[in-house]
Amino acid sequence: MKKIVLILFGLLILGAIIFAAALPSILKSQGLHPDYEGPRYELPGKQALIISTSHGVLNKPGETKGKKTGVFGSELSVPYYDFHDAGMSVDVASIKGGSIPIDPMSYKYMIITEADKRSRKDGAFQKKVMNSLKIDDVDFTQYATIFLAGGWGAEHITFLRD
Repeated sequence: MKKIVLILFGLLILGAIIFAAALPSILKSQGLHPDYEGPRYELPGKQALIISTSHGVLNKPGETKGKKTGVFGSELSVPYYDFHDAGMSVDVASIKGGSIPIDPMSYKYMIITEADKRSRKDGAFQKKVMNSLKIDDVDFTQYATIFLAGGWGAEHITFLRD
């Protein structure tokens, strides 16, 4: 009986390991972070602006403690590299300027994107995220495109409004 329990336990552990290893592929097959297969553009000399949140904690108005949050990593990294790889100059701004909080959950192995991995190794990207422009100081007329990055931090604005 003890041998059967050990075998079943081993099979359960093996199944859990296989499932965990397959989870990124399973999530992608269900539509999470699909590969873009549309046209690519070259836009050298154009400027893009990505605007992110400065909010780094999930909490109620007036509270200072809560779960860490921020922009969802891929909501910033994917458009950044799409614009960058098209030859555009990309600026990053946030409500307060300075360091942009990134939701730590967005870098979990089952949902991290290739753009997220690339951004973590890219000194220029990191510098822009750590020293974002303050939105009040941005001249929006200088940009060919403006992208608003999402995540729980951006949702906090809706929460405050409601």
